[in-house]
Amino acid sequence: MSEHLAPSFFIIGERKCGTSSLYRYLLEHPAVLPGSRKEMQFFTKGPAHVKENWEAYLREFPKVRGEGQVALDWPELDDKGLLYEERLDFERAASVHYITGEASADTFCDGSPELLQEHLPELSLVVLLRDPSLRAFSHHRMFRRFQNEGRDLGFAVGDFAEDMRAEMKRAAQGESTPCLTPSVYAPNLERWQNVWGQQLLVLFSSDLDEAVGFPKTMARTLAHVGLPAHSYELAQRYNQAPAAAIPTEIHRELQAYFAPHDRDLAALLGRKLPWQQS
Repeated sequence: MSEHLAPSFFIIGERKCGTSSLYRYLLEHPAVLPGSRKEMQFFTKGPAHVKENWEAYLREFPKVRGEGQVALDWPELDDKGLLYEERLDFERAASVHYITGEASADTFCDGSPELLQEHLPELSLVVLLRDPSLRAFSHHRMFRRFQNEGRDLGFAVGDFAEDMRAEMKRAAQGESTPCLTPSVYAPNLERWQNVWGQQLLVLFSSDLDEAVGFPKTMARTLAHVGLPAHSYELAQRYNQAPAAAIPTEIHRELQAYFAPHDRDLAALLGRKLPWQQS
């Protein structure tokens, strides 16, 4: 048995849907300790990598017993949208029974539900979904920031409307694309539900923005991950870029593009989606 706590919960994604915020809210609970980093991005690297580095992965989490401070390296965006890193310290008491967990937002789209279950079968999973057009817009803005920082993305990021029209053409030919594919939720949700069933909780990004619904959403999330009640009021959002409006014309084109995918998702969930028009 490892001397380190294994994750009890895992926020698997989707990217640009509020995973950073939900993880921080869970870390506010007095019985939760963080891993050393917010996004391990471990289970998207394939079974051979996971098997070879399993013990190293567990060492990213706090020890089963101990007291004192536990540190988390937290990436955050400033008011200009520039990334910086801060160190967060969490005080640990010897008398408290703690759990830990992580949030790697690319897991929902790029990870294997079977691989995760093989290694952590008792996990409670959470996925966050958002208006797919706005999620794609936010993802594109993130890629633009990365490109401006000099990162090699493997593709060029240009005008949002032009890039989305190019992606729609590629998607029509059956290709996977950087911004549109992660916003097509139903196929990924179905494969995760088929493996994890009731261990997977589906939330919407808008659930974290509503003053009335937010405490209920957190109560539901705490119950899902097996934590006692904790008082929450509407909180700030984390890792959120400065506000920007999606251009109207391409927004309408994307809404039309995503409409059949949204119908599939609504049917899968058995409910109307928050962003669907009446």
